Amino acid sequence: MKSLLTTAITALLILAPRQSASQTSEVWLDYFANWTYGPDWSFEGNAGIAKGLPDAQWLDAYLCANATYQPFNWFTTEGNLEGHYTFNTTTEDVLEVRPWLGFNFIWAKFGGPLHLFYPSISLRLEERYFWYQTSGAKESKERLRLRVFARFPINNEMLTEGTYYLLFLAEGYAPLDGEAREVSADKARFQAGIGYVFGSELRIELQYLWMRTRNTKSNNFETSSQIVWLALRNFF
Repeated sequence: MKSLLTTAITALLILAPRQSASQTSEVWLDYFANWTYGPDWSFEGNAGIAKGLPDAQWLDAYLCANATYQPFNWFTTEGNLEGHYTFNTTTEDVLEVRPWLGFNFIWAKFGGPLHLFYPSISLRLEERYFWYQTSGAKESKERLRLRVFARFPINNEMLTEGTYYLLFLAEGYAPLDGEAREVSADKARFQAGIGYVFGSELRIELQYLWMRTRNTKSNNFETSSQIVWLALRNFF
């Protein structure tokens, strides 16, 4: 337990940004439904909302569908389709459709002195299509996303019933053909949180995120956002 807590504190110090002065605050709420078919395929559906607080006049509602194929225990590939609709009273509403293809490289390891549970490195290629509702303009952009993800079960080696676990993620975003016109264009993300396994079918996660974003719609300043994210995960 001492080794696990030391690892968690060290990871937080590494992931935490040097400057935490936030200009915006947000809350995210998500529900994930997961199905497994055979030894290689899994599917996920996701519905959620993101809201700026307290005076940001926008709300993002989204639906996502994901299919994952795992031919080896150290590698998965996944295809995803997301639909976002952002209500924004200060600029204009935006409809975005976002297909992406991902490749995940997994260290198939669990237990041991650190309780590290299947950490992974992922590369995602996104195609983004925008329809700006007031102006009628359309736009498409591509970007890469590189992420590192890890979990640490606290009181078990596996994510079984009654297990508490820590989560850590770091992610960077790189536009390939210029930046899209967005009030909040993602630049980097750091997150940490805790999850609990109610049983084989249900988990809950509460996370803190620090994100660096850039306003590319009206001007170029960067801002920091502090986010509270609550997610419910069902497995069928």
